[in-house]
Amino acid sequence: MIKRLFARFSRERGIHQATVQIDFTFEDQVKSSLLWHHRQDPEKDTVTLALYFYARILYELAELNETRVAKELLGFLDQVSRLIMADGDAPKRPRLPLGEVHLSPELANPVVRSYRAELYQLREGNFRLEFQGSLGKEGFYLPAAFLAFLQFCVDDLADEALLRLARSLGRLNDYYRVRRDFWDSAALSAGPAFALGREELRLDESVVET
Repeated sequence: MIKRLFARFSRERGIHQATVQIDFTFEDQVKSSLLWHHRQDPEKDTVTLALYFYARILYELAELNETRVAKELLGFLDQVSRLIMADGDAPKRPRLPLGEVHLSPELANPVVRSYRAELYQLREGNFRLEFQGSLGKEGFYLPAAFLAFLQFCVDDLADEALLRLARSLGRLNDYYRVRRDFWDSAALSAGPAFALGREELRLDESVVET
């Protein structure tokens, strides 16, 4: 019986697709790395990973009572998305302002803070993202961790994929503005799934944020 139970958990864990690792040093250097374990379409899979990672960052901020920071991040990414799509078919590739944090391809000093996101693909095409990270000053480092990964996407994705990411980020932000539930664990999958689809939001006057 125990073996059957563990076998069930193993199946439900899904296919391990990717690991994102964000490392910071004392000097606020940051390195973003992405390791693929299993992928079918690198560009499409990276967009999916970015959306699930973003949803988890907003959720973690809300869990830590950093809702104001989450809303500021949401507003900032609206601006980034519009900027990327400003020229239509040829996306802009902005350098994201990271304040005192500096992106680096290699870290010369010891790592003092890390965040890790693991993306799994479940049955029927659903996804789950597992997340772990350092404690302390999350209102600063959680947004910085996602922006470091987003800069990687801005720099490396092909034009079509980057435009799709920008559109999807905008759709995810719209989802949160209408549903206002990035602190709800169900939104960790429902939000990105909506952003990747074509469903239109059904506005409800009682929940729309003004």
